[in-house]
Amino acid sequence: MSSAVNAAWATLQGTGRVSLPGEPAVWSGAMRWLFLVLLTLIGVLAVGGLVAVPFALASGIDVTVATVLGFLGVYAMLTVAALLLNLGYRRQKRYLTVERRAVVLDAHGITLRGVGPIPWRDFGLAQHLMVRNEHSDGWVRRAVMPLTASGFAVVNQRLAPALRERISPPTGPFWNRTHRHIYVPGVEEMGQGEVMWLINAAHQMFSGDAHRPAPGAS
Repeated sequence: MSSAVNAAWATLQGTGRVSLPGEPAVWSGAMRWLFLVLLTLIGVLAVGGLVAVPFALASGIDVTVATVLGFLGVYAMLTVAALLLNLGYRRQKRYLTVERRAVVLDAHGITLRGVGPIPWRDFGLAQHLMVRNEHSDGWVRRAVMPLTASGFAVVNQRLAPALRERISPPTGPFWNRTHRHIYVPGVEEMGQGEVMWLINAAHQMFSGDAHRPAPGAS
């Protein structure tokens, strides 16, 4: 364990509370770069298409109505894709700002990404699980804290919708999308495994109870 984890654990044991500077999780930062790469790729394709037009005309290619419509159709699709990616990028950027908020552990629970304290009874120990991908129908391995039955009800029924997004992405069919996990937060100067260890140590320190995930949790 690093000195940062040892210091945090010592503070928690000595005072019953520790506040740590948040940091974007690895997956969150990677998503931001993915959006940037895809936006850049679309830009390159768009510019490349415009540059190719004079060469195509010079080579004597017949320009028909179908050709023009096809060209415009491709650019319409690129525009829509760029708008959606830009929307996702801006949303991810806002999320990264939220992730830098303090992570607080105390007897009341955990506070992360500006939400909390979330009582210890409302979630289980931090672990790696296969969960639904944030932006597709596939599955991905993430560090999460499964919500218990009580936590599942609180998050999905009483927590403000804007704050639910900070807990974890919703999953399930569009008519019944729910939040089943709390994504493990990032902490400055700590690796993901160290953050998980600290959260689990605090969980056992303040509760010591084993919790079952909410029904249907992945």
